[in-house]
Amino acid sequence: MNLLICIVDNTAKVNDIIAGWAEIGVTGATVLESHGTVDIAVENVPVFAGFRHLLRGDRQANRLILSVIRDEELLDQAIAVAEETCGDLDQPSTGILFTVPVTRVRGLKPNVG
Repeated sequence: MNLLICIVDNTAKVNDIIAGWAEIGVTGATVLESHGTVDIAVENVPVFAGFRHLLRGDRQANRLILSVIRDEELLDQAIAVAEETCGDLDQPSTGILFTVPVTRVRGLKPNVG
């Protein structure tokens, strides 16, 4: 079992990722608004405030998508959906994706992943 964590810079792509995951059988995910360190610095460190538009542009927040996936094959498919939707994650301003092993879960519906 793994926790799939996908941080998406383009918030318009979140619905496409969730829909794509649902199509392959990932039926549970949580979406949170998140802010990177640049966003925090721009808001809280006076020296960066003047560079707000240069550092952050018009972006207000990222989205963090979390899903516990039991099956390795389904996990690979979910990662592929996220990469196809966001583009090459090695490029700037696309997103970050990683997994964390999960050893115990309570409350997860049986039909998820």
